[in-house]
Amino acid sequence: MKQSICVALLTLISSTAFAQAADPQPPTGSTSPAATSVDERLAAAESKLKALEEQSAETKKDVSPLKKLKISGYVQGRFQYQDPDFDEVNAEAKLSEGFSRFTVRRGRIKATYGGDTGQVVLQIDASPTGVALRDAEATLFIPGTEKNMSLTLGQMKVPFSYEVLQSSTEREFPERSRAVASLIAGERDRGLRFSGKFGVLRVAAGFFDGNGVGNTGFIGVDNDKEKDLIGRLSFDLKWISGGVSGWYGTTLGKRTGTDPDATRKAYTRSRIGADVQVSLELVPVGATAVKAEYIAGRTYQRNNVEQFGLPASGWWALIVQNLGTSNALALRYDYFDFENGRSPTESGGRLGSNNAIGTLGIAGIHNFSEFVKITAAYEVPVTATAEGGAAEDPSDNLFTVQLQVRY
Repeated sequence: MKQSICVALLTLISSTAFAQAADPQPPTGSTSPAATSVDERLAAAESKLKALEEQSAETKKDVSPLKKLKISGYVQGRFQYQDPDFDEVNAEAKLSEGFSRFTVRRGRIKATYGGDTGQVVLQIDASPTGVALRDAEATLFIPGTEKNMSLTLGQMKVPFSYEVLQSSTEREFPERSRAVASLIAGERDRGLRFSGKFGVLRVAAGFFDGNGVGNTGFIGVDNDKEKDLIGRLSFDLKWISGGVSGWYGTTLGKRTGTDPDATRKAYTRSRIGADVQVSLELVPVGATAVKAEYIAGRTYQRNNVEQFGLPASGWWALIVQNLGTSNALALRYDYFDFENGRSPTESGGRLGSNNAIGTLGIAGIHNFSEFVKITAAYEVPVTATAEGGAAEDPSDNLFTVQLQVRY
């Protein structure tokens, strides 16, 4: 029995040894097929990763300039209603039809591209009246000033008046005051502007053509070789800010009306202005803002046509009460005297076109979000009447609802 077990063990050992001898062992330092396959896959993966890194670097190089480009804009859709004006003697006779209309007041697309040395701004306005250029600014940041001083050449807002420089997206009422609309019509012109920040002070001044961009008499083209000097000095102390503005230049033209010109002559085109803005926490529901501005000048625009040499002045005052973070109420009064102290006139039962006008307006504002705002405004213009005359203030009250969405 013991001998049988020993024979079996010897047979098993010899068989195993023979099998191991029959299987050739790989020589020292060689690589198995499995190991070779892993190395090849690692090498291929490293090659692909390197290619992706190179591709990513190229993409970053191509996309990097786009980081400096900002596209923004807004659309202001409106509904307006103005009462018809009836004759005081004949109640069925209309002096004015009034109107009820939907319109798009502004449809802006603005592109801004800036770097360490300069900036370009291009803004287009698309509305039912057509597509028009608003801003085309080429700005150089003066070296060594950390962008606190710059020179801008092109078409831009003129550096005059608080209300001119205030964005239409931030204004409490749908339109600017009558004084600004007449004395700084269109708010823009072509020229060269210097801008600087010096602590709490801000300076902006330059030379401009002077005719603006909406003067149909000269199609926005300067009508003389002279340039208008326009500037504004302002300060900002957070809770109170303000400034003074000045404008001096000349314009060539022929005056019509009661004192017409036989030939073209040079007229002074000048303005002075002062403004102040105060923000206080007067009531617990929100901040209270008070703003006011006065402007006086000579030679202004009426219906986009210059009124040569005529003196004019106007002012406006506004109070805004915020109600929480989303709502606000605004009350504004603006007054404009088209001929600066001339007595009101009338002709043919109608008030004179240059009689002074004072407008009282109230507006409610609701912000649905940072980008969406709705404004409802009701304005009551009152035209000065001639002493002892028969003509009365026309019924031209205006109701406006404006929905604004910006991006």
